[in-house]
Amino acid sequence: MQRCVAKKDEGIVHTHSLLEFHSAITQLPKGLAVPPSQVPDLLQQGVLVCVRLVALPAKDLVSVERRAGEKGLIGGIIYDFFHLCVAVREGVDRFYTFNTAHFRSIAEPDFRDRIVAP
Repeated sequence: MQRCVAKKDEGIVHTHSLLEFHSAITQLPKGLAVPPSQVPDLLQQGVLVCVRLVALPAKDLVSVERRAGEKGLIGGIIYDFFHLCVAVREGVDRFYTFNTAHFRSIAEPDFRDRIVAP
């Protein structure tokens, strides 16, 4: 994020991630949870000032679903696969996550080395 703020790198965020952010930050333990009404301001004043939002075009959703089906993905892992598909489509150099093993397990072999911890 520091490199994005300094304009040394371009950061991208998949639009679906904003929904996941809202879900996570509003469910933190008592005293840490952010009220839902404050989430838009956090995004506008924080993350969104230094990244570009990207969305997968509707026409590509069928392709993502087909590939997920071929991989036998079930349940909520589809959301993570969706993030990976957007990253591949955008040609990212690095995909940051605290759960590298999980994302590498569903990524295409030629993308796995781009999945790194912050």
